[in-house]
Amino acid sequence: MGTMTSTAVHTTPTTDVQRAAKHSALRRWATTWGRAGIIAAAFGVQMVILIAALTFLAEWSSAILAFQSILAFVVMLFILNGSRETTYKLAWIIPVLTLPLLGSVFYLFYGAAVMTKSQRARFDAATDRARDALTLLPPANLPTIDVPSPVQRQFTYLKATSHYRVFDDTDTAYYPVGELGFDAMIEAIGKAKNYVFAEYFIVDGGKMLDRLITALGAKAAEGLDVRFMYDDLGSFFTLPVDFKQRCETAGIAVIPVNPVGLGFTITFQNRDHRKILCIDGEVAFTGGINIADEYINEIVRFGHWKDTVLRLDGPGAWGLTVMFLQMWELTSRSHVDYASFLPVSPEQIEASAQEHDSRLPIVAGTQPKGLVAPFDDTPFDDISLGSDSYKHMMQAATRSVDIFTPYLVLSDSMVDQLRATAQSGIQVRIVVPGIPDKWYVSLATHSYYRPLMEAGIEVYEYTPGFIHAKSMLVDDHLGMVGTINFDFRSFYLHQECAVWMHDTAALAELRADVEDTLAVSRRITLEDLTDTTMVKRLLQAVLRVFAPLM
Repeated sequence: MGTMTSTAVHTTPTTDVQRAAKHSALRRWATTWGRAGIIAAAFGVQMVILIAALTFLAEWSSAILAFQSILAFVVMLFILNGSRETTYKLAWIIPVLTLPLLGSVFYLFYGAAVMTKSQRARFDAATDRARDALTLLPPANLPTIDVPSPVQRQFTYLKATSHYRVFDDTDTAYYPVGELGFDAMIEAIGKAKNYVFAEYFIVDGGKMLDRLITALGAKAAEGLDVRFMYDDLGSFFTLPVDFKQRCETAGIAVIPVNPVGLGFTITFQNRDHRKILCIDGEVAFTGGINIADEYINEIVRFGHWKDTVLRLDGPGAWGLTVMFLQMWELTSRSHVDYASFLPVSPEQIEASAQEHDSRLPIVAGTQPKGLVAPFDDTPFDDISLGSDSYKHMMQAATRSVDIFTPYLVLSDSMVDQLRATAQSGIQVRIVVPGIPDKWYVSLATHSYYRPLMEAGIEVYEYTPGFIHAKSMLVDDHLGMVGTINFDFRSFYLHQECAVWMHDTAALAELRADVEDTLAVSRRITLEDLTDTTMVKRLLQAVLRVFAPLM
C-alpha cells in the first residue's frame, strides 16, 4: 500500500502590524475628513442662513440693495486706504463690487488680516516682551569699515521695522538639500543640554517624523524642556491621528497654532508658515523644509525635492529662539520668562558686553563670521518686511541677484523692482520648479515670464523636480535664507521668518549651490513662450488677476 503525502497549504494571515496600519489609516481618514466635513457643514450652514435671511427679507429688496451698495463702498474704501500692494487690492475689489455682500464678508474675514481688540492687545504685549528679550544679549560689534552704505541701511531698516537685531560672532552653515539639513538637525538635538523647540507648517507621518520624535523624546526623557508647534491648517490633511498622543507619551509639549474652527475665523488665512528648530538658544535652524518624507527625498512626489536649511551657531540663534517663544506665548496664552532661556548667565552677558565696548573698530578681513539678522514677518502690521527686504537687497546689487523660489506670484512693484535691477546691468536669475506641485500656481507663475525676460531677467526651471527653497543671493556678500516665498501669501498673509546675512560662510556655500542648481536647470527662452494657446493665455490672465487670493 502506498504512502499518501499531503501538502499543507500555507496562507499568510494579516499580521498585527498590517491590521494596525489599516486601522491607523482608517482613523486618519475618519478624523481628517470627518473634521473637514464638520467644518464644511458649519460654513454651509452659515451661508444658508445668510441666503435665507436675504430671501425672507426680499420684500425689503430695495433696502437690502442699498445696504449692499453701502457695505461694498465702505469695504472698497477700507481696501483702497490700506497698506497692501495695489495688485492685492485690485484682486479683492473685483469680487466686492461683483458680489457686494458675499465679497465684502469674505474680504473682512479672509483678506483683511485684522484682529479683535483682545487679540491685538495680546499680540502687542507679546511683541513688546519679545523685543525686550532681544536686548538681553549684548549688541553686535558692527563693522565701521568696508561695509557698503546700502548694507548698513538694510540692517538699520530691519531693526527699525522688526526690532530684530543684527548679531555678530555667529557661525553659519548652509545645507543645499533637505536630507543633509535634517541630519544636522538630528545631530544638534542629540547634543542639547537644556531645551529643544520645534515649529513647522506641515507635519506628516513617515520616516522623517519618526526620527524627529525619537530624537526629541530621548531629550525629554533626560529631563529637557521639549516643545513642538505646528500650523493647524498646514497640517490639516497630513497630521497623523496619533501625533499628539505620541508627543505627550514621549514628554513633548505640543500645541497647534491658529486652530481651524467651525465658523468664520478672523485669522483663518494668517497661517504660521515658519520653520524653526532651536537648541539651548545656541544653535538654530530655519529654511524651507517641513516635517514630511518628500522634504528629505524618502518618497517621490514631484521629482527630486530640492530644499535648503540654514544653521546658526552663536548669538544669532537667540533671535530665532525669541521668535519661537513669542509664538508659544501667543498660542498657549502663558507667560514666558525669556531670561530663563538665555544660553549664558547674567555674569557672562556683562563680561561680553564689556568686551564689546572695549573692541577696536573692525577693519577689512578681521570679521570672518560676518553679520546675521534673523527676523520675523507678521501679517498684522502695515508693512511686508519680507517683500521690502528682498527689494532693498536688489537695490544694493552691483553684479548679480540669484533667487530660489517655489512660487513666483508677484505684485506690480516687485515686477518693477526686478525689471529695474536687470535693466541697470545686474544679472538677475530666478529658479522655479520644473515639476510644479500646484498646476494653477504654475500657470500664474508662467504669466510673469515674458515681462521679466523681456527686461533681461533669466528664468530657469529646476529640471530634476520641485525646488522648495526660498533664498536670495546678491553678489557674493549679501543674502537671505528663510521661509518667504515670492508670492502674496508669504508677503501679506502668513507668519514668516528669514535670516539676512552679510559676509557669512553660508553665503559662499549658497553661491556654490546656485551654480550647481543652474547647471541642472533649463533656461526658458522667449521662443518657449510662443507655443501657447489662446485658452491658456486667457486662463493665465484670469489667474494673474486673482493670484493674490490663491
